[in-house]
Amino acid sequence: MASEPLFDPDWLARIDAADVIFVAQDGFKLAPARVRAYSFAKLVNQRGLRAEVLSFFDHLGATEQGGFAANLPEEEKLRLNLAAFEVLSRNPRALLYVQKAGYHAIACLMAAGCNGNRIVLDYDDYDLGSQPFRRIEPWLPSLKPEEFLARFAGRAQSCVASSRRILDLLAPFNPNTHLVHTVADRDVFNPDRRGDGRRRFGDSVNILWCGDVWGDIPMKDIVFGVDAFALVPSRIRRKARFHIIGFGRAWEELKRRLRQRHPEMDNLVFHEHIPPGEFGAVLNEMDIGVLPYADNAFNASKSPTKMFEYMLTKVAICATPVGEAVHCLEDGASILLGEGLEDFSDRLATLIGDDGKRRAVAEAAYERALADYTLDAVGDRLTAIIRQAMAPDASAGPAGVPLEAFMRQALGRRLAMPSREVALARGDLKAAAAAPDLATVDPRRWSAPLLALLDWPGAARSEGVPEETLARIREAALRHRNARRLRPRLRIAATERPDGPPCLGKLAASEDWEDPAWFAWAQRFKTNCGTFHVTAADNIPDFEALRDDELLNHVYSYFKRSRGTWERVHMLYGLDRLGLLDGTARMLAVSTAVDGFYLALTEWAAHVDVLDIGADAAARAERAAAGEMDTWLLKPRLFHRDRIAVHHGPPGAHPEAAGERPWDAVLLLQDAIFDPAAGEVLAWADERLADGGVLAIMGRLRLDGGSDVAGLGPELAGDGLAALFERHTGFELLGGFDSSLSDATLDRLVRTGAPGAENPHLVALTGDTLHASVVWFCRKTGPTVPGGWTRLAAALRD
Repeated sequence: MASEPLFDPDWLARIDAADVIFVAQDGFKLAPARVRAYSFAKLVNQRGLRAEVLSFFDHLGATEQGGFAANLPEEEKLRLNLAAFEVLSRNPRALLYVQKAGYHAIACLMAAGCNGNRIVLDYDDYDLGSQPFRRIEPWLPSLKPEEFLARFAGRAQSCVASSRRILDLLAPFNPNTHLVHTVADRDVFNPDRRGDGRRRFGDSVNILWCGDVWGDIPMKDIVFGVDAFALVPSRIRRKARFHIIGFGRAWEELKRRLRQRHPEMDNLVFHEHIPPGEFGAVLNEMDIGVLPYADNAFNASKSPTKMFEYMLTKVAICATPVGEAVHCLEDGASILLGEGLEDFSDRLATLIGDDGKRRAVAEAAYERALADYTLDAVGDRLTAIIRQAMAPDASAGPAGVPLEAFMRQALGRRLAMPSREVALARGDLKAAAAAPDLATVDPRRWSAPLLALLDWPGAARSEGVPEETLARIREAALRHRNARRLRPRLRIAATERPDGPPCLGKLAASEDWEDPAWFAWAQRFKTNCGTFHVTAADNIPDFEALRDDELLNHVYSYFKRSRGTWERVHMLYGLDRLGLLDGTARMLAVSTAVDGFYLALTEWAAHVDVLDIGADAAARAERAAAGEMDTWLLKPRLFHRDRIAVHHGPPGAHPEAAGERPWDAVLLLQDAIFDPAAGEVLAWADERLADGGVLAIMGRLRLDGGSDVAGLGPELAGDGLAALFERHTGFELLGGFDSSLSDATLDRLVRTGAPGAENPHLVALTGDTLHASVVWFCRKTGPTVPGGWTRLAAALRD
């Protein structure tokens, strides 16, 4: 064994005598360890159990914590685990309370394996997307996050979850799972100094976001919150100051992007990290705390420490209806909840402008916190959970075997099998195995990846599903999958996708994501202003491999099923092939609704004019004319404000839109081609489109001849579309048209209006009409006769 680390002898003596050792990856600076290790240890000490904390950051000298822990080389993580094992092995009778299932858990498992220590798993963040030992995983598949968590939770004497979503995640692995929120300490967080003078942050209505800006998810949330603030009417907004107190891997980039996005906002203030001990005083000078969480697995699983700190210091809370805020507080009484940007902005405006409402909301939340959400309130329950867990438990789970290589070969994939897609297939199998009637399972669960998993020889042992159940599920998948049910009703040729690069004009196809050039555009298209990819500057070993995995998981496996992203990426792909993304082109984008695509175009175009022909265009124009923030610029995308101009209303009201020279391309987005005004818009735009210019259109194709939605008829899924343009206009269809439709594409069907219909899909059923996305490109070769565009638009709608 290596030589003993040089630790404080008094601390080691306390470790040796402890009944419970709280083991944390992070240090006191970060809320998960501060509350769920240090404060929880304080609680059980007060209740008769000797407790001590072992922090990999505070005690073992880990150089990173929180989001930065990903930067640690795996060799360093292993060294730290060996050092921790030496400490833990000194006390074989202590219960190990392991905060998170991160890289530090290895030492706890080693101690439990060698000395028989009992373990409680405390899980407070959804971190299944992380890979603490990504280079070792191919050799030790049990280190894959999903498998590791399942087996760790199953072997633990009990689990403690910080939120209801995590409780639901852990309970299937371990029925002895309990909910304990990440509550606040009244000794630090209380309203006692709220009446003191505000010397640090001023007397405005102070709004606060605070925390670790570790990557994409918090960046997107913060941008959403600041955009909502920008949308507050200026007469109300100038009463307030929006404070962001942050640190972390993406902190500097966040500041840069927000300053670029809102250069005129002089009441947006950034503050560097403030130590936890000072934060009670900070909150006494704040009036509103924002929790602008997007609805994703991470945020929905959060037990936001800052929410409980706001409650105890009488800071009114404005939040999105995501996660524990919905369960712990009452909308309209102790919190204001806003869903979507404009709704959230309205609630924020209410709290800024109505002093009485703000105070009432804060008071109601304070009373709720005193009753249930303080450290004292959870102390007895937490101590009882730990005492009960001190009885040994020898349960064990089956060993797992990796299946990515098997699935990749079975599916004929050219790219690696993303771990996220494997996890989705496993989730589908789990749902099917639990269904009382396989005929009632959502048909979108029956897919080629699930069939590959069912064919894998290790499925029964690894997934814990009997062979006979697997056989029944496979038979149901083949019988009920969408592709099999839908093919008989198609009125287009069900051909295979042609070899070679994707055509310019085509139906949506999941196979496009297997084309290297097209996939490269999908990566580039990730221009969300909260996206923060890993780079060499992060000083992470093998960062290239980590970056590639990230792209596969967050782009390939998710968006390859997304209608909206397929449309936008394919349009970018086509524009690139036509030489229009070299930074010199001027473009017009016509849309009926807000669309991030025209914002993203500013990255590659010299100028983008946007024409809003939606039903509320007049109201938008009136708002913009009054000097208020234009919501058409608030889609969360990186863009260049100086390269875009948005025009609301009919085209005749904007004769100056084309600027000094004609447009090089006109783009119709959001099914604008089927709008009643399409003929008028196209005639107006054609006059301002350069000779040889490109018309690009995204819309729908009706696959079965139904009439419940506007779209191209099945007879136009080929030469019919080219003939229509030739007959009525001076434009020719470019690159032919690919109407092939695969099983993988048909499997991604949703029914319009049904639960989950807004989730990623490529094919939809509206009423009795089956339809899919389509993009096509035309080039201007001559003039269009008067009335030609009106006749074309009518023919496309028929």
